[in-house]
Formats: sequence, structure tokens, C-alpha cells
Amino acid sequence: MLKIAIKDLRLFISDRRALLMTFFMPIALISIFAMAFGGEHERNSRPVPLLVADLDKSTSTKDLITQLDSLKSLEVTVMPLDSAERLVKTGEQSAVLVFHKGFKDSMDAGGNIPIELEFDQSKAAEIGILQQALMSNLMRMIGSKMIMKKQMEKVDKQFGAVDPSILKNIHDEIEKSFAENGAQGGGNDNGVAMKLSPLIEEKQGNPGLIQAVAGTAVMMLLFGLVAMGAGMLEEKENGTLKKLLYAPINPSHILFGKMIASILVALLQLTVLFVYASFMFKLDLMLNLPALIVMMLTTSYACAGFGMFLASVAKSRQQVQMLSSLIVLTMSAIGGSMIPTFIMPEFMQKISMISINYWSIQGFYDIYWRSLPFTDPAFLMRPLVLVIIGTVMMSISLVFFRKNVLKLA
Repeated sequence: MLKIAIKDLRLFISDRRALLMTFFMPIALISIFAMAFGGEHERNSRPVPLLVADLDKSTSTKDLITQLDSLKSLEVTVMPLDSAERLVKTGEQSAVLVFHKGFKDSMDAGGNIPIELEFDQSKAAEIGILQQALMSNLMRMIGSKMIMKKQMEKVDKQFGAVDPSILKNIHDEIEKSFAENGAQGGGNDNGVAMKLSPLIEEKQGNPGLIQAVAGTAVMMLLFGLVAMGAGMLEEKENGTLKKLLYAPINPSHILFGKMIASILVALLQLTVLFVYASFMFKLDLMLNLPALIVMMLTTSYACAGFGMFLASVAKSRQQVQMLSSLIVLTMSAIGGSMIPTFIMPEFMQKISMISINYWSIQGFYDIYWRSLPFTDPAFLMRPLVLVIIGTVMMSISLVFFRKNVLKLA
């Protein structure tokens, strides 16, 4: 019995794929998930990016923007409203704070303050942090100014006949006091409210549906096309590849033929998955059909190129299985298939851009959540990057195909 146990342990240790799946893969995934979900503290401690559009262009709004910019919790960027809204609509920024025209007049009159936060509803985590920072700071600043103005009005009524220079000194002392101490309990208690407006309306359910469909589809596509590419190594092992090399065709055409087959299978798989989502979850396939077709084609091309790449650099089917398990799962985790990228720390969001998953998922978000037109440059960037990835992968595959596969066939 003990000898059998020892024998099985030796077999397990000698099986590199078993070791990879047992130890290295869990370690890699735990590290990624820990950095992603553990980034909550980092998100709360680092400055939150905030776009600001000042339509009032008054001394009051400029003063408030300066005070906001001085806060460690915010990273303020002032820009025109249309440019800021564009960045939110394309997913590059989460929200824009708008000081509407008439802000100063409303504040002086003690009326409703025309201030609005336009945001991307799909980035709930970031918006929650941003709201907290704004409500605890901006509302206090506005409330402080309104209370200070009321105090000055009381002074003017009581000491209206006093020398103007003395009144000015009193005003200066009130301003100094508020600058040093702020308005205790100011903000919402003084009728100050910020309007919240989703800049992107829900036309296709919720972001979670798009994340589930696109993220899962791309991850399973990668696994499936890597398996198809590995079939080339199986043909080498059973002698089929050698017979093909005797045929009057260019050896590179073998790789291209398998690439075409992989793309067709990928297109079929994506079609089935999106049709299923259409029937089961009411995802409108006709919402932007040209953009959807482009994303499906370029995603299939990039994933097929990745499958050919792994099959070409590996020297055996077992190596492909090991590499695919490690690379595909890691790429899916950092690229947004398992965890939405917007909840990740900033450094992981940048790393995610090296994965096929990221560009494909963002493209589907552009179609179904952001409703970007087919000709929008922000949308066209996604398929362009996927084409570049697929082409680079295929070019590398040709080199290793001649070196590893044809040489050993």
C-alpha cells in the first residue's frame, strides 16, 4: 500500500502539467484576484480623477475648482463640457462635474445650486468613491460660502451706518474665520444638492449582462482555438503532417489553412453564444449589426492567431495544454473576463491592455453599453488593435512553425 502511494507521488511529481495546475495556477490566480479585489484600499487612498466643466466661468466657480484641486483625494482636470462628456461616453473617464451657467447668481440668491455630476453608470465602484469625496468636500465648500454670505448680510443690516472701511474689515474677518474653520455642519443642511445624471442610459439591460456574455465568450474562444491549434501537433505525432509536406503545396499554407479553419469555428461559436444571449436575455443583435460583425471577425482573428502561436512555439501537445492553462486563464483574469477591469487598481488596468480579452470586451461594451456608432474612432481602435495582435501572433507563428513543427515532422 505504501509503495503504491510512493509510486503515485512520483508520477505526480514527474507530471509537469499536474504540478502546474495544482500549485502554480492557483498561486497565479490568487495573486491576480488579491491585487484586483485588494485594491479597494488603494482606490480609496489614491486621488480620484475628476473632470470639471465650468459653464458659469465666475469667480465663485473658479474659487471652488481651485479648492477642489487642492484636495489630496481628488485629481481635477478642467475641460470643455463636450470634450469631458466624450471621454465619459467612450469609457476613458468615469464622470464630469458640471457647474452650470447661473451658479454664482443662484448661490448669491440662496436658491437651488445648478451643479450636476454626469457619470457612466457601469462604473459604480468609482462613482461611489467620487460621490463620497464630492459630498464631503464640495457641498461643505458651497454651504460655507452661503453661510458666510448670510453672516455678512446680518452684519450689514445691523451696522449699515458704520464707516465702509470698518464694514470691510468685519467682512475680511468673517472670510478669514470661514477659511480657517469652514462651515461647521454646512453643506446639505443649507439646501445644497448635487444633481446626479447617468450620461449613458441603459438600452441593453445592465453592464453585468454585457460583461457576462462578452467576457465568457472571449475566454472560451481562446481555450477552443488553442485546442484546435494543438491539433497540428497531434498530426505531427501521428504522421499526418509528414504526408501533407509531401503534397505539392507551400508548407506555410498548412498553417494558413488551419488559421482559416480556426477563424470560421470562432465565428460560429460567437454567433451561437450571442444568438443564445439574444433569446435568453434579450440582447439586441440588430442594435449595431455592422459593429458587431466587425468585433466578431477581429476577435476571431486575434484568438485564432493566439492559438496558432501557442501551437507553433510548443514542441508537444502536452506543452500546449500546460501553456494554454496558464496563459489563457491569466490573460482572462487580467483582461476583464473574470473581473471587470474598472474595479481593478490603476496599475492592473494598464496591464490588462496587453490582453486580447480587454480589447474585445471593451469593443462589445462600446456597442451594447456606450452605443458608439460604427465610425467612432474610439470604437474603431478596438478592432484595429485586435487585428494587430492577430497579425503579430501569426507572423511569429510562421517562424516557429518552420523551426519547431516542420523541422521535427
